[in-house]
Amino acid sequence: MFSKRDFFKFTQSKSYVSGIDLVAHEENILITVNKSPFVTLRASRSDLRELAIGHLLTCGVIKRYDDIKHIETADDYVVNVELKTKPSLQEKSDFKYIDANWAINVKIIFDGMRLLEDAPFYRKTGAFHGAILMHNSGHKYFLLEDISRHNVVEKAIGKALEKRVKMEECLMLISGRLMCELVSKILIAKIPILGSVSATTCEAIEMAQKYGVTLIGFIREGRMNVYTHPARIT
Repeated sequence: MFSKRDFFKFTQSKSYVSGIDLVAHEENILITVNKSPFVTLRASRSDLRELAIGHLLTCGVIKRYDDIKHIETADDYVVNVELKTKPSLQEKSDFKYIDANWAINVKIIFDGMRLLEDAPFYRKTGAFHGAILMHNSGHKYFLLEDISRHNVVEKAIGKALEKRVKMEECLMLISGRLMCELVSKILIAKIPILGSVSATTCEAIEMAQKYGVTLIGFIREGRMNVYTHPARIT
């Protein structure tokens, strides 16, 4: 996950000191489907099973965990997936509107973001993105990390799918920018609320508004910006 590396820290006065830093690794992770290579992802070497499940769901290869006949990791860099049927890709534009009729207390969101800020690999290196999946009652299901914000969302979705978590009753909080691609993954997983400590884009807002996702940015220091469907926040 990370290793020690020497570094030199320079200041404006042109003086410097040497030190040792913890630096993250990025690895090539191969996912095979029915014994054929499917994709190679640049990722952190943790929660690879969950990454494969989430990636296959958000790519439209599977629709539920029961579509998987067998899954195993090999050599720490390969995830082999055997499906019950021949894989087929669905169009990502074929999203369904999320019509969740529940609301969540704003305190739960701030509490969740404080947990996210304490993500252990991020604390050690500053290089990891985090994602936390929570029930709308405030229960924390799990916190996952990866060097890629795309991967960490897929890891959280994959773990939720495997554990049969009702994602339509959940919110996800992440550390990275809120991009269209992340909103699309949330739509496929049917998660009604996506929030981040960071910023969003106009296109992500438009997609979230169109398909019923509550999109929240800049969750920090007791404030946040709710860009779409604010009625879910109380």
